[in-house]
Amino acid sequence: MPSYFQRYAGGEHEAVWTELRALGPVPPALSEDVAAVAEHTMLRADRHISRIEEQLAGLGFAPAWQVRERSTADDLAELDRLSGEIGRLPAAYEAGLRVLGGVSFVGDCTALDLGHRSHPDPAADGPRRRTTAVYPDPLWLPSVPSLGEEWAEYRADADEYPDLAADGFYQGSPDELHTANVSGASFDLALPDGSADPVVDGVGGRPGITLVEYLRTSIAWGGFPGWSFAPPQEVPPALAALRATPDF
Repeated sequence: MPSYFQRYAGGEHEAVWTELRALGPVPPALSEDVAAVAEHTMLRADRHISRIEEQLAGLGFAPAWQVRERSTADDLAELDRLSGEIGRLPAAYEAGLRVLGGVSFVGDCTALDLGHRSHPDPAADGPRRRTTAVYPDPLWLPSVPSLGEEWAEYRADADEYPDLAADGFYQGSPDELHTANVSGASFDLALPDGSADPVVDGVGGRPGITLVEYLRTSIAWGGFPGWSFAPPQEVPPALAALRATPDF
């Protein structure tokens, strides 16, 4: 029987991930195979993210933070240490930290009706007056240093407030409101987790979505999946050039 990786490399992208999610905690005998699928997935996603980053520069995108924060050798060593303390990390999540590093499409871009420091008025007059309160939800992925900072904060808080430890550790990411510099909540990933593709809690309009599914949706919408909830006439025309059918 072909391995999961052989099937994935042969083009069975969605079928393989569907089966990996059904495994629950990945059995040790399959860990290397699943890790290979996850790494290959993130390498494919990386090509799309790099393409979008390059095209955003041509649209006058002004990033709020560093767009890419590649993992260094020191980061990878730190990730090994963190996984030893936190416990098992989901295969897709760990591969993302290793291959993609930190990613942030948060910022300002008039062509994409994207605001962080400045806020486009949804009701402003113009050829594309918005009638719905849609937030673009720019792609944001944590880096190894951000995981380390959150873990250190959790450890310190748990020492001071023992009841907090019972709630468990969550890696948080800014939600669609926070990335627009509006008071909101977060996307949360419960750790440790031995699954292949973890559920990301708190993603607006997408209950139960997993990390790989969220990446696919994000790439399909040019890095700004919140626009999928807007009426077609309100989606910025410039977004079309950023969109692509995910091949992972």
